[in-house]
Amino acid sequence: MKKAKRTIAAFIAAVSAAGTLHIAGVSAAPLLIKGDINRDSIVNVSDMVIMKNYLLGKYGLNENQSIAADINDDGELDSLDLSALQEIIIGSMNRLPSGTWIGDCNGAKRYFSFGDGAGTLIDPSSGSVQDFTIDSDEDMAVFTMKKTGSALSAFITWTDDESFVLKWDSGDTETFRHFCDNSIKSSELLKGHWVTSLGRTFDIDGLSGKLTDKSGNISRFEYAPNGGDVMFHFGSTENNTPGKIVHTDSMHFVITWDGGTKETFTLQKIEVRSGITYVNGILIANKTYPLPSDYNPGKILPEAQSAFNAMQADAKKAGYNLSIVSGFRSYSYQSQLYNNYVARDGKAAADTYSARPGHSEHQTGLGMDINNASSSFNNTAEAKWIAANCYKYGFIIRYPQGKQNITGYMYESWHVRYLGKQLAKEVYDSGLTLEEFLCIDSKYKS
Repeated sequence: MKKAKRTIAAFIAAVSAAGTLHIAGVSAAPLLIKGDINRDSIVNVSDMVIMKNYLLGKYGLNENQSIAADINDDGELDSLDLSALQEIIIGSMNRLPSGTWIGDCNGAKRYFSFGDGAGTLIDPSSGSVQDFTIDSDEDMAVFTMKKTGSALSAFITWTDDESFVLKWDSGDTETFRHFCDNSIKSSELLKGHWVTSLGRTFDIDGLSGKLTDKSGNISRFEYAPNGGDVMFHFGSTENNTPGKIVHTDSMHFVITWDGGTKETFTLQKIEVRSGITYVNGILIANKTYPLPSDYNPGKILPEAQSAFNAMQADAKKAGYNLSIVSGFRSYSYQSQLYNNYVARDGKAAADTYSARPGHSEHQTGLGMDINNASSSFNNTAEAKWIAANCYKYGFIIRYPQGKQNITGYMYESWHVRYLGKQLAKEVYDSGLTLEEFLCIDSKYKS
């Protein structure tokens, strides 16, 4: 059978000479999809009808329609394109994606992770993560959002194995390109601002982000977590850097890169609200981060007091007597105390064991001194019991031995800080000071 054909080159020359480059009445051309001859962002039997009638000489096509109809890109419109069009339509029937894909709708990027009839939608612009189920109905994909139960449907067109298009029932068109084979769980996402042991920072949103190195150079990346494995694409998906990832606690993970280098990542979100500094939601008062002079809870905060009461009761059962000898201190009281120490020992010496006004943890209502606020308490049985057990009640030894250059204060076995049970255990298990745990410093400006 003779192959029916009409050349695109001749057609384009004709429409160019006539000056007709846009479809009348349309302000902006829709997305150009191979096979979408009627330009509705869907490839279906209506496009087959147009193609057949064109080959029979019944219809004419404009420039964009002709480009869409030339599916095999050979510069001709013929029966081979008709066969390819049919393959696209049949290939899109009841076919759902698997793995993780990047969707693009008018420049807005989203990530869809598919697997076994379910998936996760990650929207970097809003920060939302939504789980869904997905089903097919011929050339339709039907999404049901698990949280709300709302259903969204879209016509699906597979352009090839690495890309497809969804025409949502809202009228929006979203193109998809393949990102990785595995389905990514929302629990594997690494969202936030992370500082690393190699002096780099990673700002991660969704499955992409920005890397700033020690010299201030910035590069963009995408990443694909898969259980204990992670793949970073720096600059492009061809520049692949694999690694093994281990989450040590709620604020840290370690990546062992393919070459063997280990890099520790620390989540760090620093906020100042009403003059009070919070790091990852934790109220901080140290030599770097002061409290305002009018911050005055007036007493040890109830949750800290309740935790101490429980610790005190259990210590008594074990044969140890604990009592608070110094709890909340106001800004003005700390000022008097510090100035007295300066007058007695000098400023340099006082700064090693007493906080300047506004920098004392006692002002937070979350710090307290137990039994005896002096070095004579360090080797007592009570001090050893507190060091071994206080995390169980939500406390940490705030100024541990050997960390004076990090905390800014000498070892204080009697001073504990309330963090809550989960966080206190994480800090205790890490063997780090609170400064090290949050990757912050504690140094006066002058």
